[in-house]
Amino acid sequence: MPAGTEPSPTRPAISLRRKIGLSLFVVALFFLVAEGMLRLAGYRAASDVQRMTFTFPIDEYNTNSPQPFLKRDPTLFWRPRPGVLGHNSVGFYGPEFSPEKPEGMFRIVCLGDSCTHFGPITYCDILRNYLDKVAPGRFEVINAGVIGYTSFQGKQLLETEVIGWNPDLVTVYFGWNDHWLARGYQDKDQQAAQSPLGGGLGDGLTDMRLFQLIQSLIPRPTAGTDSAMRVEPDDYRANLRAIAATCDANKIQCWYLTAPHAFDLGVPPYLIESGEAKNLDDLLQTHRNYNQIVRDVAASQGDPLVDLERELDSMSKPELFLEDHIHLSRQGRLLVANRLAEELRNAGLLQVQTGE
Repeated sequence: MPAGTEPSPTRPAISLRRKIGLSLFVVALFFLVAEGMLRLAGYRAASDVQRMTFTFPIDEYNTNSPQPFLKRDPTLFWRPRPGVLGHNSVGFYGPEFSPEKPEGMFRIVCLGDSCTHFGPITYCDILRNYLDKVAPGRFEVINAGVIGYTSFQGKQLLETEVIGWNPDLVTVYFGWNDHWLARGYQDKDQQAAQSPLGGGLGDGLTDMRLFQLIQSLIPRPTAGTDSAMRVEPDDYRANLRAIAATCDANKIQCWYLTAPHAFDLGVPPYLIESGEAKNLDDLLQTHRNYNQIVRDVAASQGDPLVDLERELDSMSKPELFLEDHIHLSRQGRLLVANRLAEELRNAGLLQVQTGE
């Protein structure tokens, strides 16, 4: 070493623990700054439920209704508003009921779409009135049908709410909306995104603007073609089986109904104009195929089937259907209620005197 030259001091080595701590501090500082800037800029991503695009025109129904009666929902996509247009405080069409089943009551929950939801006197109402007459205080009928619902939404409703009502019997009447065309996303891909962490920390994470920004940049699966259905046949089968499995696991009876039609009298052209179907030529066979899936699932699960499609095919359809050839008339709804009452008698769940 040259004379007069002092040795340079050696820098103390930084421990691995301090390196990790410093790195975490830098990362945390970055996220805090980014989060703060996004909040100062007023950024907030639209929630998934607000960004959903449905074949079913929620906003149109609300606009043309005497009162807006539908609201968006992250799990069910939409649901009726409680206390509006005949919907009870739980948000379903019909009289009030307690989610906690009364002691000694046989509770029936009817899952379905608008064919179940509306009447104005629904087949659920007719069945309820009949049971109140012949077996007062023994049966309760809850109409859990919602306009525009598919089997996917019915499955979600069963798993998230209906199970909590402790029903003894669930009836399943879907099919129409399942084979209407999807707009953008099929039902199985339409769910609002949820944090993989679940509640607690997950809920806080989804409220972070940076997390919302990252989520908005991640593409979701789309329907792919303009001919994709909201619920494809294989998914329809899987949904019906899932409903049966949930019922079986909770010791609930599950009865299936095929969706009757009067399309042999004519297929309404508005279904093309409104985007529900691509063409009218194949629609009748498509609907029949979906009803066959119902039969197959009921047979494979060993669950009762009320085959309304086949039973009504031999009857006077102009008297049983409204002009759209999809929804049942008062007489048609009376027939459904009578068939369900008959099945209750056949199953030994209802004993009445002859002539009642």
